[in-house]
Order: sequence, then structure tokens, then C-alpha cells
Amino acid sequence: MVMLMWITMLLFSHTNSAQMNIVNQPNPVITAASGDNVTLHCLRVEEGDTDPIIWYKQALGHEPRAMVTVQKVVKNPIFEDQFNSPRFTVENLIGSCNLKITNVETSDEAVYYCGLKKFAIAFGKGTFLSVKGDGDVKVSVFQSGVSDSVPAGASVTLQCSVLSESRSADLQVLWFRAAPPQSHPQIIYTHHNSSHQCESGSPTHTCVYNFSKNILSLSDTGTYYCAVAVCGKIIFGNGTRVQLERSVDPVVIYLAVALGVCVVVIFALIFVLTCERKNFDQRTVRLKQGSLTDKTLDQDCDIMEVNYAALHFNERRAKRGRVKKQQPQDIIYSDVRRPSVT
Repeated sequence: MVMLMWITMLLFSHTNSAQMNIVNQPNPVITAASGDNVTLHCLRVEEGDTDPIIWYKQALGHEPRAMVTVQKVVKNPIFEDQFNSPRFTVENLIGSCNLKITNVETSDEAVYYCGLKKFAIAFGKGTFLSVKGDGDVKVSVFQSGVSDSVPAGASVTLQCSVLSESRSADLQVLWFRAAPPQSHPQIIYTHHNSSHQCESGSPTHTCVYNFSKNILSLSDTGTYYCAVAVCGKIIFGNGTRVQLERSVDPVVIYLAVALGVCVVVIFALIFVLTCERKNFDQRTVRLKQGSLTDKTLDQDCDIMEVNYAALHFNERRAKRGRVKKQQPQDIIYSDVRRPSVT
């Protein structure tokens, strides 16, 4: 039984079930000018959830850094030293935990993630805060989705939308891929004029760029960034993470088979033990019945009384004048059995 529990625990520890999003960041991209005030939204999907929420900031080319931890039982949020500034505040409501940034600076441009801490941290899809200064080129880069899982050998199509005040001919759109152990994103593709569709409006132009890639192995996975090079600057999108679909771990299959065999063996043993117990009970009953029958017969024999009687038969007297030779007398014994009356 202990081994069965151990196998069950290992089976559930290796199972990769589909995880539902328990936090939602509804705004994938927010664009703000220097000096603006912005609110980054983080919604709790489960009602009444009291687990702590942690906000992270990931600037391009840097690791995510924890900004603030918000707990229901603690009134005031706990800010990390680097972000302990009056510009950062938290709006902690029943169904949301929003991060507010006042007087936005160019250094605030990054991807912000909110994570709900349970046994592990469940992250939202992130919000990219794009900050534009007065002298900056009015260009915004949007990427559809932040995560895409595909089977090995399949093709994935990534989409990128570029909003600008310049014509598309003045823009150079690039695709970068970042994946360990590379320290920096590497350029993998450059769009040409025929590889996009544009819509001109007043005062902005919108162009949609598609990039297809065959995902053959782990070397093709990573985070793909759409970027625009204009006026000596490179403006990145928030990135799309591409990863292979996880196949079933062979360990899970072996554990499942072992668990099934253990269950079958246990039920077989229970069945055999039940049959043996039933047969034993039947033999016991038969032995008891036979013992009672023999005892009854012995008692019947014991209470029988035996009387013996000797019968003497005399021969007829011989006639006078004749003398017969004496013959031996015959004695016959007989017994009469009768049950004694009690």
C-alpha cells in the first residue's frame, strides 16, 4: 500500500496538466508620453482569492525584477528598495491589484508582469509600457500574443503591427530571437517592402508584418521580437515566446503502468483471499456437521441394553424298551436389543 501511494504521488508530480490563467492583464501594450500617469491593470480571475500578488518589471535585455508584493492581510504593499518611490503606488481592490506610475519617465519603458503566488507563481501575459519623449519618433510596435506552443516540425506565423507617423518606406522592420545561452537577441530576418500590408490614415500609418518559422527543435524556440529601426533607434515589441509542446514524459507512462499493475494485483489478491476464506468456512461447517452425526450415533449405541437368554431344548422321551445313545445337548443364545426409556 505504501508503494502504491508513492507511485501515485510520483505520477501526479510528473503530470503536466493544462494550467488555467488565474490572473489577467487585459492591456498588452500601453503607450504613454514622458510625464503622463498610467495604470497597469491586473485582474484576479478567481473570486475571493487572497493569495499575494507580486509585480515584476523586465526591461529589454534584463532579467525580471520584483517591484512590490501585495498581500490581503497586510494593509500596505511592500516595495523593493529600487522601486520605493512615491511615483509607484498600488490600487488593491477586491478583484484586481493595479500598479500606478505617475510622472512616467523613459526608464519606465519595460514589460510589467503581475504574478499570483500560490504553490508557484502564476504570471499574467504582461503589459508593455512604451514611453515616448518629446523628441522621439512616433512609432509603436505591437505583437499579437506573448506565448505560442507548437509541436515539433510545425510552422508558426508571428504577427507584428507597426503604427507610425512616417511612411513604411522610411521604416526598417527586423525580427530578433532571444534564447539561452545567447546573451543578446540576434537578428534573424529583415522585412522588405513586399512582405507587409499597410493602411494609411490621418495622421498615422499602420502596417502589419507576418513572419513564418518552422519549429524543428529546441534550437528554434525562444522569444521572438519584432523591432523597428528608424532615425538611429531600434524600437522593440513586447515579444512572442515560442516553445515546443511538451510530450508525455516516459516516466509518467511507466508510473501509470506500474500503478495499473499494482491495482490489478491488489484486486486479484483480495479475490483469492475472499475465495479461500469462503472455502475454509464451508469446510469448517461440514466438519462440525460430521462430528455431530458421529456423536449422535455413539450415543444411540450407548443407550441400547443387551439381554442374553439361554434356551434349553429337551429331546422327547424315548419309548420303553429302547435305549438310545445319549446325545449332547444343544444350547442356543440369542440377544434382544431394546432402547432404554429415559
